Amino acid sequence: MIEQMIAGAMLILLLIWVLHRLKRQRDQAWLPRELRRATLVYAEQLFRARGPITLTAKVDRGYRDPAGIIILIELKNRQRDCVSLADVIELSAQRVAVMAETGRQVALHAYVIVQGPSGRRVAHRVGLLDVVEVKALIQRREAILIGKAVEVQT
Repeated sequence: MIEQMIAGAMLILLLIWVLHRLKRQRDQAWLPRELRRATLVYAEQLFRARGPITLTAKVDRGYRDPAGIIILIELKNRQRDCVSLADVIELSAQRVAVMAETGRQVALHAYVIVQGPSGRRVAHRVGLLDVVEVKALIQRREAILIGKAVEVQT
């Protein structure tokens, strides 16, 4: 009798575990394949890179892959499924701020997840700017703001 109760309890626990795994898989179906085994470590978190000019960036999501590298995700609600240069710049700034504040390695690629009117999410892998390029953009922005921007020759 006790053995049957223990077996029944174990069966119930197994069923609960299977249902939990299936729900988790369904909830993460939109995630890029490389992040399905990663751990969410940052969500809606603010980071700062201090220097002559402080760079502040809010990370939508950051995942730590099995190798310990942080991969960033930016979530966008859009009518059209597209990625812009502004998305790449935003994620690149986030990368610099996360590395500066945490000292952790952040990948030179990230994902823009575009959710359309239907609710369907599409993941776009994008290459990011390195630290030197982000600092150059910050300096360019500051020059524009103070009216000392040099005209770019094309």
